[in-house]
Amino acid sequence: MALKMSDPLIVGGVVTDVIDSFYPTTKMSVIYTKRVYNGHELLPSAVSANPRVEIHGGDMRTFFTLVMTDPDVPGPSDPYLREHLHWIVTDIPGTTDATFGRELVEYERPNPHIGIHRFVFVLFKQHQRGQVGALPSSRDRFCTRSFAAQNGLGLPVAAVYFDAQRESAARRR
Repeated sequence: MALKMSDPLIVGGVVTDVIDSFYPTTKMSVIYTKRVYNGHELLPSAVSANPRVEIHGGDMRTFFTLVMTDPDVPGPSDPYLREHLHWIVTDIPGTTDATFGRELVEYERPNPHIGIHRFVFVLFKQHQRGQVGALPSSRDRFCTRSFAAQNGLGLPVAAVYFDAQRESAARRR
């Protein structure tokens, strides 16, 4: 069963802008100092270090790939650089977290300049370890769907996103 029309991933435009509708089969938790919930706003200063990403589902013979992108670059009203790639970790063993995976693209902290941006974490189940080898040539104009297709990953098994916007000096205090 695919996501319901009321699901925050659909309402927030993640399904359509980043991924196709899918059936969530794996539980994923993304934690900075707080856990990420769909559509909640986090301050860029609170997400400067890569998060802990916990995967619940599978076993030590199951591997996952995590992709983090921003589909709203340079700004939500004209995202002509869609998507901007922030992070790729692959070969993450099931029942562990992303720190046990192989970082293919180093974490880049969110730094939105114009408007409210969505930062999307998408989890794919791999068919085997070492399956992901096609690296993107650029962080800009990255396409999660194309990356998944090039690496034979299929549809996601989990996804979550948060919103962030540029911090003023007053908001940082």
